Amino acid sequence: MTAWEAVINRRRFLASTAALATVAAFEQYPVHAQGRALRFADMHSHLGMHRGPANVREAMTKNGMLLVARKIVADLPVVRRTSAGIHMYREPRPGELAKHFDGWIEKMREQHKEQRLAEIVSAEALDRAAGAGEPVVAIASEGGDFLEGDLKRLEAARTLGLVHLQLVHYRVSELGDISTERPVHSGLTPFGKEVVAACNRLGILIDIAHGTSAVIEQTLDLAARPIVYSHGHVISAEPHWTNSASRARAIHKPLALKIAKKGGVIGIWPLGSMYRTLDAYADALLDAAEALGVAHVGVGSDMGGLPSSAIPGYEEFAALEEVLAKRRIKTDDIENLLGRNYLRVLRQSLA
Repeated sequence: MTAWEAVINRRRFLASTAALATVAAFEQYPVHAQGRALRFADMHSHLGMHRGPANVREAMTKNGMLLVARKIVADLPVVRRTSAGIHMYREPRPGELAKHFDGWIEKMREQHKEQRLAEIVSAEALDRAAGAGEPVVAIASEGGDFLEGDLKRLEAARTLGLVHLQLVHYRVSELGDISTERPVHSGLTPFGKEVVAACNRLGILIDIAHGTSAVIEQTLDLAARPIVYSHGHVISAEPHWTNSASRARAIHKPLALKIAKKGGVIGIWPLGSMYRTLDAYADALLDAAEALGVAHVGVGSDMGGLPSSAIPGYEEFAALEEVLAKRRIKTDDIENLLGRNYLRVLRQSLA
């Protein structure tokens, strides 16, 4: 029996101020909708975007999902998957990525309207949704490529509902370097640094997944609010762009600890080649929680974006809850890991 399989010492496990703040902020909400409690949150999802169930609301309410961050893939027209991983295969045409993003956010918002899915645009809206027990969506972008070097486009996107921005993806961009390609900018570009400041000003959650260690370090130094690494895993050795794709995508443990120290959250992805069962994925969540604190770990499913996954559908969230409960993890701790932590950090960015 491991230490995680024993009864967790509550005082040690919930030691951080952020964990206590999470409970204080959200425990008053007895979340119920359509006969089933909605209590889970996914930090990173492509649900209903390119494949998978078209009815997002049904997939959420049927499986207890309160909040899903739906990511628009900002560089999608110019990247493709090969046997060597995902890479940019051509340069974008002027205006192409901006047009791509505008089309997708319009399509996404129309889908939300048809399915009666509220979009989170403010801290107050998040509180109301949690209190009412209604499924809600955080509009997010995987990459700031759609900005094409223009901060006005970020302001316009925020007006349309964007509340979660992953700075970079699979294209070395106007914002900075990426973890899977040779660095060009030594981290963030001057424009990337302006975007970080603008996100804090506009109330947009900053996501540093896919960024190099330099991008992450510089973003942490600049950001006035907690940030997230929405989907990936933590490793003890610093990742390098020449590593395998999955290892290059990892976050160095000292940086993960720094994100946690500043109140942020690390999302563990359920990549099938790494975690072949839900039990193995539960191990990864608990290992991260032990290293970083339970207040600083969440689930970033990358649903619809992974070639194989330990969480192929949202029904796995309830199954994961059962796996954790069987290991005698406290209910509050499970709820933090499976949703409350993301709600907290999103709310802090919106406030």
